[in-house]
Amino acid sequence: MYEDEPERMYREASRLVALGISVIPTGGGLSPKAKEPHHEALKATGHGHLSRGGERRSTWKAFQDRLPTQDELRAWYLEHRARGLGFVTGRLSGWVVVDVDPEGLPLLAALGWPPHVLSPSGGAHLYLRHPGWYVPSNASKNKAALPPGFDIRGDGGYVMCPPSRTRRGQYRRTRQQHPLLLEAIPERVTVQGTEYPLREALGLVRPAAPARVQQGQTVLPQGGDQGGRVPVWLMLDRASAYAPISRNRGAFMFGLWMHANGYGEDEALRHVEEYVTRVQGVKRTPFTQGEARQAVQSAYRYPRNEPWKRRDDSQVG
Repeated sequence: MYEDEPERMYREASRLVALGISVIPTGGGLSPKAKEPHHEALKATGHGHLSRGGERRSTWKAFQDRLPTQDELRAWYLEHRARGLGFVTGRLSGWVVVDVDPEGLPLLAALGWPPHVLSPSGGAHLYLRHPGWYVPSNASKNKAALPPGFDIRGDGGYVMCPPSRTRRGQYRRTRQQHPLLLEAIPERVTVQGTEYPLREALGLVRPAAPARVQQGQTVLPQGGDQGGRVPVWLMLDRASAYAPISRNRGAFMFGLWMHANGYGEDEALRHVEEYVTRVQGVKRTPFTQGEARQAVQSAYRYPRNEPWKRRDDSQVG
């Protein structure tokens, strides 16, 4: 029944790539690592790196920025026989996915959102167009902000895609053809007496434009001359304010602001440790420098915004 599973994944992967959607190979089938990237297939096609311990590990980071080639698809599925398909979410593919576990199904029913994919665990996936700003993946690390059973797969993430399967069953498409609309997501929901900022916690609120320094206010650089640029400490302060909702979002905004204000990516990355130190204790769950670095690097792949402007007493309006 499943002898041609890699061939079926190859055909579906080719179809998605033709639509401009990035994909990666996953273990699939009865593998205990069915939902994980297919490490051997990725490494065999040059997507690997050496760990600090000298172990060669796979990476799928490249496919957040470009589509896989037909040669890569053939190698993954026809040569290395990968049996699963990962749909890469984010800016490149143009989609984000609300991932609902069984725990979140009562709220999903109350919201009236028809799912696009049913998962083997009994959960659901809902697809909506990427909004154009950075949307963090795995927002459920912020347990206090998201209702139980709800998560998001955005930039830097992926979801298992039909016709993939796991030991528990197959991912199945529903008849729902229309994407979930951003406007259909309420700003706040209440579950068992607790109110949650649903849209913001999912990363689906447009980031606010950086507030300008008020008229007459003086901004002093920290740590020496910064060439007249906005001081790093000010951007760190404002980025840290995002931490109660999303530490990833704060790191992304820090990168976005550093880029806009004339700092290079290397300069921004040198301040990642300081940012992580500032926000680490905001939530009980760990937040690593690697996560922050990825968010900052992602910000530098977006077009550069206008630099911040400072008003002083000599400026009017």
